[in-house]
Formats: sequence, structure tokens, C-alpha cells
Amino acid sequence: MIEPTESVSSEPPDFLTLDEAAAVLRVGRSTAYGEANAFERSGGRTGIPVVRYGKQFRVPRCLLEEQLGGPITWPLPTEAGTQEPTTRSSRRAKRTERSVASRSTAQLSLAIES
Repeated sequence: MIEPTESVSSEPPDFLTLDEAAAVLRVGRSTAYGEANAFERSGGRTGIPVVRYGKQFRVPRCLLEEQLGGPITWPLPTEAGTQEPTTRSSRRAKRTERSVASRSTAQLSLAIES
């Protein structure tokens, strides 16, 4: 019988996407892209270390770990309230959830009083 393989490796990939690197660094997507462009413009003196494949950026894990001074945590957290950077759309979604919850509570209170 063939045993299923683990779908998420405990070892980080050799090259991370810029979004993954942003999550590791706990910065937003725009900041990460700005730092990647700064790395290219400065000839590697500043910014997030990247290599370009066509139009895509990839972040070599070894250079990112060297810049951070230690190994990165993998797999990246995916649940809300973890190290995931907060985006405008996720803040808007949370605000909508709170609004719906408060309206539902108010409607429930009215129904109980009736």
C-alpha cells in the first residue's frame, strides 16, 4: 500500500514568492514589492533580496535567512490573528463581520423582548 505523503513540507522551499517573504517579514504586499524594487535599483545593497524570473520575483531562502540572521519558520501561519500581514480588504471584511454580528444581536434582542 502506498502511504500518502504530507502535503505541507516542514522544510521551506529554496525560493519563496514575494507574498510568502512578506508574510515572514510581517510587512504588507506593497512594502515587499517596494523593497524588492529597491534591491534591484541599489544593486543588492538594500531591500529584500530577490531574483527575477520573467516578470515574477522570487526570494532565495538562504539570502532571506542571512538577512534575518536565522532560519525562517515554516509553514507560514494562515489563520487570522497570526503573523499574516493585515490587508485593507481583510480589515474591511472583519469590520463587516462585526457589523453583521452586532445587527444580529440587536435583532435577537428585539425578538426576545417581543
